[in-house]
Amino acid sequence: MGRALRDKSVDGWEVASTKLKNNQLQHMERNGEQKNAYGCLKLSYDYLNHEKTKLVFLLCCLFPEDYNIPIEDLTRYAIGYGLHQDVESIEDARRHVYVEIRILKDCCMLLSTETEEKVKMHGLVRDVAIQIAYKEHGFMVKAGIGLKEWPRSNKSFEGCTTISLMGNQLTELPEGLVFPQLKVLLLELDSDLNVQARFFERMTEIEVLSLKGGCLSLQSLEFSTNLQSLLLIDCECNDLIWLRKLPRLKILGFIGCSSLEELPDEIGELKELWLLDMTGCSSLRRIPVNLIGRLKKLEELVIGDNSFEGWDVVRCDSTEEMNASLTELNLLSHLVVLSLKITDEIGELKEIRLMDVTGSRDARTLLSILAKWQQALNNLTSVKIEDCKSLEEVFDLGEGSSEVKELRLLSSLTRLELKLLPELKCIWKGPTRHVSLRSLIHLELQSLYKLTFIFTPFTGSKS
Repeated sequence: MGRALRDKSVDGWEVASTKLKNNQLQHMERNGEQKNAYGCLKLSYDYLNHEKTKLVFLLCCLFPEDYNIPIEDLTRYAIGYGLHQDVESIEDARRHVYVEIRILKDCCMLLSTETEEKVKMHGLVRDVAIQIAYKEHGFMVKAGIGLKEWPRSNKSFEGCTTISLMGNQLTELPEGLVFPQLKVLLLELDSDLNVQARFFERMTEIEVLSLKGGCLSLQSLEFSTNLQSLLLIDCECNDLIWLRKLPRLKILGFIGCSSLEELPDEIGELKELWLLDMTGCSSLRRIPVNLIGRLKKLEELVIGDNSFEGWDVVRCDSTEEMNASLTELNLLSHLVVLSLKITDEIGELKEIRLMDVTGSRDARTLLSILAKWQQALNNLTSVKIEDCKSLEEVFDLGEGSSEVKELRLLSSLTRLELKLLPELKCIWKGPTRHVSLRSLIHLELQSLYKLTFIFTPFTGSKS
Protein backbone atom coordinates (compact mmCIF):
# COMPACT_ATOMS: atom_id res chain seq x y z
CA MET A 1 0.00 0.00 0.00
CA GLY A 2 2.94 2.28 0.64
CA ARG A 3 3.76 2.27 -3.07
CA ALA A 4 0.22 3.36 -3.90
CA LEU A 5 0.70 6.36 -1.60
CA ARG A 6 4.29 7.24 -2.47
CA ASP A 7 3.38 10.40 -4.39
CA LYS A 8 0.81 11.59 -1.86
CA SER A 9 1.21 14.47 0.56
CA VAL A 10 1.24 14.14 4.35
CA ASP A 11 -2.45 14.99 4.33
CA GLY A 12 -3.01 12.22 1.79
CA TRP A 13 -1.30 9.71 4.06
CA GLU A 14 -3.39 10.81 7.04
CA VAL A 15 -6.60 10.50 5.04
CA ALA A 16 -5.54 7.02 3.90
CA SER A 17 -4.77 6.04 7.49
CA THR A 18 -8.24 7.11 8.58
CA LYS A 19 -9.87 5.21 5.71
CA LEU A 20 -7.89 2.11 6.56
CA LYS A 21 -9.00 2.19 10.19
CA ASN A 22 -12.64 2.64 9.18
CA ASN A 23 -12.61 0.32 6.21
CA GLN A 24 -15.05 -2.58 6.37
CA LEU A 25 -15.40 -4.73 3.29
CA GLN A 26 -18.94 -6.03 3.16
CA HIS A 27 -19.71 -9.67 2.50
CA MET A 28 -16.21 -10.78 3.53
CA GLU A 29 -16.01 -13.21 6.41
CA ARG A 30 -12.49 -12.34 7.40
CA ASN A 31 -10.91 -11.82 10.80
CA GLY A 32 -7.67 -10.55 12.22
CA GLU A 33 -4.72 -10.39 9.86
CA GLN A 34 -6.77 -11.44 6.84
CA LYS A 35 -9.19 -8.58 7.42
CA ASN A 36 -6.30 -6.12 7.65
CA ALA A 37 -4.83 -7.49 4.42
CA TYR A 38 -8.14 -7.05 2.62
CA GLY A 39 -8.41 -3.50 3.92
CA CYS A 40 -4.92 -2.61 2.69
CA LEU A 41 -5.48 -4.15 -0.74
CA LYS A 42 -8.84 -2.45 -1.19
CA LEU A 43 -7.32 0.88 -0.28
CA SER A 44 -4.47 0.30 -2.76
CA TYR A 45 -7.10 -0.34 -5.43
CA ASP A 46 -9.02 2.81 -4.51
CA TYR A 47 -5.84 4.88 -4.82
CA LEU A 48 -5.14 3.82 -8.39
CA ASN A 49 -5.37 7.02 -10.40
CA HIS A 50 -7.15 5.80 -13.53
CA GLU A 51 -10.31 3.77 -14.04
CA LYS A 52 -8.70 1.94 -16.96
CA THR A 53 -5.91 0.72 -14.69
CA LYS A 54 -8.51 -0.51 -12.22
CA LEU A 55 -10.37 -2.39 -14.93
CA VAL A 56 -7.20 -4.07 -16.22
CA PHE A 57 -6.56 -5.16 -12.63
CA LEU A 58 -10.07 -6.61 -12.40
CA LEU A 59 -9.72 -8.38 -15.76
CA CYS A 60 -6.76 -10.27 -14.28
CA CYS A 61 -9.01 -11.93 -11.70
CA LEU A 62 -10.93 -13.66 -14.53
CA PHE A 63 -8.12 -16.20 -14.85
CA PRO A 64 -7.69 -19.21 -12.53
CA GLU A 65 -5.65 -18.86 -9.36
CA ASP A 66 -1.84 -18.93 -9.81
CA TYR A 67 -2.30 -18.62 -13.58
CA ASN A 68 0.37 -17.11 -15.79
CA ILE A 69 -1.81 -14.46 -17.43
CA PRO A 70 -0.90 -13.66 -21.06
CA ILE A 71 -0.92 -9.90 -21.55
CA GLU A 72 -1.98 -10.56 -25.15
CA ASP A 73 -5.19 -12.17 -23.84
CA LEU A 74 -5.78 -9.15 -21.60
CA THR A 75 -5.33 -6.90 -24.61
CA ARG A 76 -7.85 -8.81 -26.68
CA TYR A 77 -10.39 -8.74 -23.85
CA ALA A 78 -9.77 -5.05 -23.19
CA ILE A 79 -10.36 -4.14 -26.82
CA GLY A 80 -13.62 -6.05 -26.92
CA TYR A 81 -14.63 -4.56 -23.57
CA GLY A 82 -14.18 -1.09 -25.07
CA LEU A 83 -11.58 -0.19 -22.48
CA HIS A 84 -9.62 1.95 -24.94
CA GLN A 85 -12.23 3.29 -27.28
CA ASP A 86 -10.08 6.30 -28.10
CA VAL A 87 -7.21 4.29 -29.63
CA GLU A 88 -6.98 3.81 -33.37
CA SER A 89 -5.04 0.56 -33.54
CA ILE A 90 -4.50 -2.68 -31.67
CA GLU A 91 -0.87 -1.75 -31.25
CA ASP A 92 -1.87 1.40 -29.36
CA ALA A 93 -4.31 -0.58 -27.22
CA ARG A 94 -1.60 -3.14 -26.42
CA ARG A 95 0.79 -0.37 -25.47
CA HIS A 96 -1.80 1.09 -23.07
CA VAL A 97 -2.35 -2.31 -21.45
CA TYR A 98 1.39 -2.77 -20.93
CA VAL A 99 1.58 0.67 -19.29
CA GLU A 100 -1.27 -0.24 -16.93
CA ILE A 101 0.37 -3.58 -16.13
CA ARG A 102 3.57 -1.74 -15.23
CA ILE A 103 1.64 0.57 -12.87
CA LEU A 104 0.04 -2.44 -11.18
CA LYS A 105 3.42 -4.17 -10.83
CA ASP A 106 4.90 -1.03 -9.30
CA CYS A 107 2.09 -1.06 -6.75
CA CYS A 108 2.75 -4.78 -6.03
CA MET A 109 -0.78 -5.61 -7.17
CA LEU A 110 0.54 -7.87 -9.92
CA LEU A 111 3.63 -10.07 -9.99
CA SER A 112 6.24 -10.57 -12.69
CA THR A 113 6.83 -13.97 -14.31
CA GLU A 114 9.79 -15.41 -16.19
CA THR A 115 8.63 -13.62 -19.32
CA GLU A 116 7.56 -10.04 -19.90
CA GLU A 117 4.56 -11.30 -21.88
CA LYS A 118 2.82 -12.72 -18.79
CA VAL A 119 1.92 -11.64 -15.26
CA LYS A 120 0.57 -13.32 -12.13
CA MET A 121 -1.86 -12.29 -9.42
CA HIS A 122 -1.28 -13.39 -5.82
CA GLY A 123 -4.13 -15.52 -4.46
CA LEU A 124 -5.10 -13.03 -1.75
CA VAL A 125 -4.99 -10.14 -4.18
CA ARG A 126 -7.17 -12.13 -6.56
CA ASP A 127 -9.72 -12.78 -3.80
CA VAL A 128 -9.99 -9.05 -3.19
CA ALA A 129 -10.22 -8.33 -6.90
CA ILE A 130 -13.07 -10.85 -7.29
CA GLN A 131 -14.99 -9.24 -4.44
CA ILE A 132 -14.51 -5.74 -5.83
CA ALA A 133 -15.39 -6.88 -9.35
CA TYR A 134 -18.57 -8.54 -8.10
CA LYS A 135 -19.67 -5.62 -5.94
CA GLU A 136 -18.80 -2.73 -8.25
CA HIS A 137 -19.05 -4.21 -11.76
CA GLY A 138 -21.23 -7.32 -11.63
CA PHE A 139 -18.51 -9.91 -12.29
CA MET A 140 -19.09 -13.61 -11.63
CA VAL A 141 -15.79 -15.51 -11.46
CA LYS A 142 -15.74 -19.30 -11.08
CA ALA A 143 -12.54 -20.01 -12.97
CA GLY A 144 -10.41 -23.13 -12.56
CA ILE A 145 -12.47 -24.85 -9.86
CA GLY A 146 -13.33 -28.05 -11.74
CA LEU A 147 -16.95 -27.28 -12.60
CA LYS A 148 -18.83 -29.80 -14.73
CA GLU A 149 -22.10 -27.86 -14.85
CA TRP A 150 -23.23 -24.25 -14.80
CA PRO A 151 -22.83 -22.79 -11.28
CA ARG A 152 -25.93 -22.58 -9.15
CA SER A 153 -26.68 -19.48 -7.14
CA ASN A 154 -29.50 -18.03 -5.10
CA LYS A 155 -28.66 -14.66 -6.58
CA SER A 156 -29.95 -13.42 -9.90
CA PHE A 157 -27.57 -13.56 -12.85
CA GLU A 158 -29.42 -10.80 -14.66
CA GLY A 159 -27.12 -8.07 -13.34
CA CYS A 160 -23.93 -9.84 -14.45
CA THR A 161 -21.71 -7.92 -16.86
CA THR A 162 -18.80 -10.39 -16.91
CA ILE A 163 -18.70 -14.16 -16.37
CA SER A 164 -15.55 -16.28 -16.27
CA LEU A 165 -15.87 -20.06 -16.24
CA MET A 166 -12.51 -20.72 -17.88
CA GLY A 167 -10.38 -23.54 -16.54
CA ASN A 168 -13.40 -25.81 -16.07
CA GLN A 169 -14.88 -28.56 -18.24
CA LEU A 170 -18.62 -28.01 -18.45
CA THR A 171 -20.51 -31.03 -19.74
CA GLU A 172 -23.87 -29.27 -19.97
CA LEU A 173 -25.27 -25.78 -20.39
CA PRO A 174 -28.64 -24.59 -19.09
CA GLU A 175 -31.38 -23.31 -21.36
CA GLY A 176 -33.20 -20.03 -21.11
CA LEU A 177 -30.43 -18.00 -19.46
CA VAL A 178 -31.16 -14.25 -19.45
CA PHE A 179 -28.18 -11.90 -19.29
CA PRO A 180 -29.36 -8.52 -20.58
CA GLN A 181 -26.22 -6.72 -19.36
CA LEU A 182 -23.56 -9.35 -20.09
CA LYS A 183 -20.54 -7.96 -21.95
CA VAL A 184 -17.83 -10.60 -21.36
CA LEU A 185 -18.22 -14.39 -21.33
CA LEU A 186 -15.25 -16.74 -20.94
CA LEU A 187 -16.22 -20.43 -21.16
CA GLU A 188 -14.39 -23.74 -21.19
CA LEU A 189 -16.43 -26.78 -22.21
CA ASP A 190 -16.06 -30.52 -22.55
CA SER A 191 -14.91 -31.29 -26.09
CA ASP A 192 -18.10 -33.26 -26.86
CA LEU A 193 -20.56 -30.63 -25.68
CA ASN A 194 -22.73 -29.03 -28.36
CA VAL A 195 -23.69 -25.43 -27.56
CA GLN A 196 -27.43 -25.04 -27.98
CA ALA A 197 -28.62 -22.98 -30.93
CA ARG A 198 -30.40 -20.50 -28.65
CA PHE A 199 -27.84 -20.33 -25.84
CA PHE A 200 -26.71 -16.78 -26.69
CA GLU A 201 -30.14 -15.52 -27.74
CA ARG A 202 -30.63 -13.35 -24.64
CA MET A 203 -27.05 -12.09 -24.46
CA THR A 204 -27.49 -9.35 -27.04
CA GLU A 205 -25.03 -6.94 -25.36
CA ILE A 206 -22.11 -9.37 -25.30
CA GLU A 207 -18.86 -7.85 -26.62
CA VAL A 208 -16.24 -10.47 -25.71
CA LEU A 209 -16.68 -14.22 -26.12
CA SER A 210 -13.87 -16.69 -25.47
CA LEU A 211 -14.94 -20.30 -25.92
CA LYS A 212 -12.56 -23.20 -25.39
CA GLY A 213 -13.66 -26.71 -26.33
CA GLY A 214 -17.11 -27.85 -27.36
CA CYS A 215 -18.92 -27.61 -30.67
CA LEU A 216 -20.40 -24.32 -31.82
CA SER A 217 -22.58 -23.30 -34.72
CA LEU A 218 -21.86 -19.65 -35.51
CA GLN A 219 -25.55 -19.27 -36.33
CA SER A 220 -26.15 -19.22 -32.57
CA LEU A 221 -24.41 -15.80 -32.49
CA GLU A 222 -26.63 -14.14 -35.07
CA PHE A 223 -28.17 -11.83 -32.45
CA SER A 224 -24.85 -11.02 -30.75
CA THR A 225 -24.20 -8.14 -33.11
CA ASN A 226 -22.20 -6.15 -30.54
CA LEU A 227 -19.38 -8.72 -30.43
CA GLN A 228 -15.96 -7.14 -30.86
CA SER A 229 -13.68 -9.97 -29.69
CA LEU A 230 -14.47 -13.58 -30.62
CA LEU A 231 -11.89 -16.17 -29.60
CA LEU A 232 -12.62 -19.82 -30.40
CA ILE A 233 -10.00 -22.16 -28.92
CA ASP A 234 -9.81 -25.93 -29.57
CA CYS A 235 -13.40 -25.63 -30.69
CA GLU A 236 -15.29 -27.41 -33.47
CA CYS A 237 -16.78 -24.53 -35.46
CA ASN A 238 -19.62 -24.87 -37.93
CA ASP A 239 -21.69 -22.53 -40.10
CA LEU A 240 -18.98 -19.89 -40.29
CA ILE A 241 -20.87 -17.96 -42.95
CA TRP A 242 -22.87 -16.44 -40.07
CA LEU A 243 -19.83 -14.38 -39.14
CA ARG A 244 -21.18 -11.79 -41.57
CA LYS A 245 -23.78 -11.02 -38.87
CA LEU A 246 -21.02 -9.67 -36.60
CA PRO A 247 -20.05 -6.40 -38.31
CA ARG A 248 -18.34 -4.86 -35.26
CA LEU A 249 -15.73 -7.62 -34.81
CA LYS A 250 -12.22 -6.30 -34.26
CA ILE A 251 -10.58 -9.46 -32.92
CA LEU A 252 -11.26 -12.90 -34.45
CA GLY A 253 -9.35 -15.99 -33.39
CA PHE A 254 -9.59 -19.60 -34.47
CA ILE A 255 -6.87 -21.00 -32.21
CA GLY A 256 -6.15 -24.72 -32.36
CA CYS A 257 -9.41 -25.33 -34.23
CA SER A 258 -8.22 -28.51 -35.92
CA SER A 259 -11.57 -29.19 -37.61
CA LEU A 260 -11.44 -25.93 -39.58
CA GLU A 261 -10.67 -26.76 -43.22
CA GLU A 262 -11.70 -23.62 -45.08
CA LEU A 263 -12.37 -19.98 -44.26
CA PRO A 264 -15.71 -18.75 -45.58
CA ASP A 265 -15.61 -15.87 -48.02
CA GLU A 266 -17.99 -14.00 -45.70
CA ILE A 267 -15.10 -13.18 -43.35
CA GLY A 268 -14.08 -10.64 -45.97
CA GLU A 269 -17.18 -8.65 -44.97
CA LEU A 270 -15.73 -7.89 -41.52
CA LYS A 271 -14.66 -4.37 -42.40
CA GLU A 272 -13.70 -3.42 -38.81
CA LEU A 273 -11.40 -6.40 -38.19
CA TRP A 274 -8.01 -5.51 -36.68
CA LEU A 275 -6.62 -8.96 -35.89
CA LEU A 276 -7.11 -12.41 -37.42
CA ASP A 277 -5.48 -15.30 -35.56
CA MET A 278 -5.51 -18.82 -37.06
CA THR A 279 -2.73 -20.35 -34.99
CA GLY A 280 -2.70 -24.14 -34.90
CA CYS A 281 -5.53 -24.75 -37.40
CA SER A 282 -3.80 -27.88 -38.67
CA SER A 283 -6.53 -28.85 -41.18
CA LEU A 284 -6.91 -25.42 -42.76
CA ARG A 285 -6.27 -25.88 -46.48
CA ARG A 286 -8.13 -23.05 -48.18
CA ILE A 287 -8.41 -19.30 -47.82
CA PRO A 288 -10.47 -17.96 -50.73
CA VAL A 289 -8.93 -15.52 -53.18
CA ASN A 290 -9.57 -11.85 -52.32
CA LEU A 291 -10.74 -12.61 -48.79
CA ILE A 292 -7.74 -11.20 -46.90
CA GLY A 293 -7.31 -8.29 -49.29
CA ARG A 294 -10.81 -7.06 -48.40
CA LEU A 295 -9.97 -6.70 -44.70
CA LYS A 296 -8.83 -3.11 -45.15
CA LYS A 297 -8.35 -2.37 -41.44
CA LEU A 298 -6.42 -5.57 -40.67
CA GLU A 299 -3.29 -4.81 -38.66
CA GLU A 300 -2.20 -8.26 -37.51
CA LEU A 301 -2.39 -11.55 -39.39
CA VAL A 302 -1.25 -14.43 -37.18
CA ILE A 303 -1.13 -17.87 -38.77
CA GLY A 304 2.14 -19.29 -37.48
CA ASP A 305 3.30 -22.86 -37.75
CA ASN A 306 1.03 -25.94 -37.97
CA SER A 307 -1.63 -24.03 -39.86
CA PHE A 308 -2.36 -22.79 -43.36
CA GLU A 309 0.61 -22.74 -45.76
CA GLY A 310 -0.98 -23.15 -49.20
CA TRP A 311 -0.41 -19.62 -50.48
CA ASP A 312 -0.63 -19.23 -54.25
CA VAL A 313 2.26 -17.40 -55.84
CA VAL A 314 0.30 -14.83 -57.80
CA ARG A 315 -2.99 -13.11 -57.31
CA CYS A 316 -5.88 -14.53 -59.26
CA ASP A 317 -9.35 -13.11 -59.81
CA SER A 318 -10.89 -16.57 -59.83
CA THR A 319 -12.71 -17.46 -56.64
CA GLU A 320 -13.20 -21.14 -57.40
CA GLU A 321 -10.01 -23.15 -57.01
CA MET A 322 -7.17 -20.78 -56.22
CA ASN A 323 -6.03 -20.01 -52.70
CA ALA A 324 -5.25 -16.56 -51.38
CA SER A 325 -2.05 -15.02 -52.69
CA LEU A 326 0.57 -13.26 -50.62
CA THR A 327 0.28 -10.31 -52.99
CA GLU A 328 -3.11 -9.62 -51.40
CA LEU A 329 -1.21 -8.47 -48.33
CA ASN A 330 -0.08 -5.44 -50.35
CA LEU A 331 -3.68 -4.20 -50.19
CA LEU A 332 -3.55 -4.02 -46.39
CA SER A 333 -2.12 -0.60 -45.72
CA HIS A 334 -2.49 -1.00 -41.92
CA LEU A 335 -0.78 -4.41 -41.65
CA VAL A 336 2.11 -4.23 -39.17
CA VAL A 337 2.36 -7.78 -37.76
CA LEU A 338 2.64 -10.89 -39.90
CA SER A 339 3.28 -14.43 -38.66
CA LEU A 340 2.90 -17.24 -41.18
CA LYS A 341 4.35 -20.35 -42.79
CA ILE A 342 5.09 -20.12 -46.50
CA THR A 343 6.87 -21.96 -49.28
CA ASP A 344 7.73 -19.01 -51.55
CA GLU A 345 8.66 -15.36 -51.31
CA ILE A 346 6.48 -12.97 -49.37
CA GLY A 347 5.54 -10.11 -51.69
CA GLU A 348 5.97 -6.35 -51.43
CA LEU A 349 5.18 -5.36 -47.87
CA LYS A 350 6.05 -1.78 -47.03
CA GLU A 351 4.69 -1.38 -43.51
CA ILE A 352 5.55 -4.68 -41.80
CA ARG A 353 7.11 -4.24 -38.36
CA LEU A 354 7.12 -7.81 -37.07
CA MET A 355 8.08 -10.78 -39.25
CA ASP A 356 7.74 -14.35 -37.99
CA VAL A 357 8.25 -17.06 -40.63
CA THR A 358 8.60 -20.80 -40.04
CA GLY A 359 9.32 -23.67 -42.41
CA SER A 360 9.83 -21.97 -45.77
CA ARG A 361 11.29 -24.77 -47.90
CA ASP A 362 12.17 -23.10 -51.18
CA ALA A 363 12.91 -19.41 -50.53
CA ARG A 364 16.61 -18.61 -50.94
CA THR A 365 16.50 -14.94 -50.06
CA LEU A 366 13.35 -14.67 -48.03
CA LEU A 367 13.32 -10.93 -47.49
CA SER A 368 14.92 -9.85 -50.76
CA ILE A 369 11.62 -8.53 -52.09
CA LEU A 370 11.19 -6.59 -48.86
CA ALA A 371 14.54 -4.96 -49.46
CA LYS A 372 13.17 -3.34 -52.62
CA TRP A 373 11.14 -1.14 -50.30
CA GLN A 374 13.80 0.43 -48.14
CA GLN A 375 11.25 2.02 -45.83
CA ALA A 376 9.99 -1.46 -44.96
CA LEU A 377 13.44 -2.37 -43.64
CA ASN A 378 13.36 0.73 -41.47
CA ASN A 379 9.97 -0.20 -40.01
CA LEU A 380 10.98 -3.73 -38.98
CA THR A 381 11.29 -4.09 -35.21
CA SER A 382 11.32 -7.89 -34.88
CA VAL A 383 12.38 -10.70 -37.23
CA LYS A 384 12.14 -14.39 -36.39
CA ILE A 385 12.98 -17.03 -39.00
CA GLU A 386 13.07 -20.72 -38.16
CA ASP A 387 13.43 -24.07 -39.95
CA CYS A 388 13.83 -22.73 -43.51
CA LYS A 389 15.96 -25.49 -45.04
CA SER A 390 17.30 -23.73 -48.15
CA LEU A 391 17.54 -20.13 -46.97
CA GLU A 392 20.99 -18.74 -47.82
CA GLU A 393 20.62 -15.03 -47.01
CA VAL A 394 18.19 -13.12 -44.81
CA PHE A 395 18.57 -9.56 -46.07
CA ASP A 396 19.56 -8.93 -49.69
CA LEU A 397 20.36 -5.24 -49.67
CA GLY A 398 21.06 -4.95 -53.38
CA GLU A 399 23.54 -2.39 -54.68
CA GLY A 400 22.05 0.55 -52.86
CA SER A 401 20.14 3.34 -54.56
CA SER A 402 20.51 7.03 -53.87
CA GLU A 403 17.55 6.71 -51.51
CA VAL A 404 19.34 3.99 -49.55
CA LYS A 405 22.26 6.29 -48.89
CA GLU A 406 19.94 8.60 -47.02
CA LEU A 407 18.57 5.79 -44.84
CA ARG A 408 20.01 3.70 -42.03
CA LEU A 409 18.44 0.34 -42.84
CA LEU A 410 17.10 -1.81 -40.00
CA SER A 411 17.61 1.06 -37.58
CA SER A 412 14.38 0.13 -35.72
CA LEU A 413 15.18 -3.59 -35.38
CA THR A 414 15.22 -4.59 -31.70
CA ARG A 415 14.93 -8.37 -31.94
CA LEU A 416 16.47 -10.88 -34.38
CA GLU A 417 16.05 -14.66 -34.00
CA LEU A 418 17.48 -17.12 -36.56
CA LYS A 419 17.16 -20.85 -35.87
CA LEU A 420 17.57 -24.12 -37.76
CA LEU A 421 18.80 -22.60 -41.01
CA PRO A 422 21.36 -25.17 -42.24
CA GLU A 423 22.17 -23.38 -45.54
CA LEU A 424 22.40 -19.83 -44.19
CA LYS A 425 25.69 -18.32 -45.34
CA CYS A 426 25.19 -14.70 -44.41
CA ILE A 427 22.65 -12.49 -42.71
CA TRP A 428 23.45 -9.45 -44.84
CA LYS A 429 24.14 -9.53 -48.56
CA GLY A 430 25.10 -6.27 -50.18
CA PRO A 431 26.41 -2.91 -48.95
CA THR A 432 26.23 -3.22 -45.17
CA ARG A 433 27.50 0.35 -44.82
CA HIS A 434 23.85 1.36 -45.09
CA VAL A 435 22.78 -0.91 -42.20
CA SER A 436 22.55 0.33 -38.62
CA LEU A 437 21.67 -2.00 -35.76
CA ARG A 438 21.64 0.75 -33.18
CA SER A 439 18.34 -0.48 -31.66
CA LEU A 440 19.15 -4.22 -31.51
CA ILE A 441 18.88 -5.57 -27.96
CA HIS A 442 18.07 -9.27 -28.48
CA LEU A 443 19.99 -11.60 -30.82
CA GLU A 444 19.39 -15.36 -30.81
CA LEU A 445 21.23 -17.70 -33.22
CA GLN A 446 20.85 -21.47 -33.27
CA SER A 447 21.99 -24.25 -35.66
CA LEU A 448 23.45 -22.00 -38.37
CA TYR A 449 26.20 -24.34 -39.55
CA LYS A 450 27.39 -22.39 -42.61
CA LEU A 451 27.29 -18.91 -41.11
CA THR A 452 30.83 -17.56 -40.86
CA PHE A 453 30.28 -14.01 -39.58
CA ILE A 454 27.50 -11.96 -37.99
CA PHE A 455 28.44 -8.29 -37.83
CA THR A 456 30.63 -5.90 -39.74
CA PRO A 457 31.98 -2.58 -38.41
CA PHE A 458 29.19 -0.84 -40.35
CA THR A 459 26.28 -2.91 -38.97
CA GLY A 460 27.33 -2.18 -35.43
CA SER A 461 27.55 1.54 -36.02
CA LYS A 462 25.40 3.82 -33.89
CA SER A 463 25.41 6.62 -36.45
